[in-house]
Amino acid sequence: MRVAIGLLGALAALLLLYAALTFFGRDGVIQALATAGLTRAEAEQFVTVNVASSLVLGVTFAVSAIAVERRRAWGRWTGLLAATVLALLMLSSMLAAGGVSAVSLLQLVLSVSAVASLLARTTREWLVPGRG
Repeated sequence: MRVAIGLLGALAALLLLYAALTFFGRDGVIQALATAGLTRAEAEQFVTVNVASSLVLGVTFAVSAIAVERRRAWGRWTGLLAATVLALLMLSSMLAAGGVSAVSLLQLVLSVSAVASLLARTTREWLVPGRG
């Protein structure tokens, strides 16, 4: 259960940091995307979607970590859903890009580990009311 909380917290921190860095460095990211062949409008839209999705998932992971720590079963399900969504997003982006970055690989490994930890019998039993 502590592993699950730690993984959810790590994912929250990673995604929120990524969203903040992308937001504050958005001009450079937009310029790099425009140089790579996107129009400025397409680059701005890409950055906006990227920041928003990272922010939403990061907050979801943070809320889930707090809820699991407080033994709320809904936190487990929310964390499972968010980790599954993130793993699928990372897999699809890796396939679409034809390669792997260190950050996307880290996100994939952490999200798969979070799913496994949240599905573990020990976590499930720890969340049962009246036990532990």
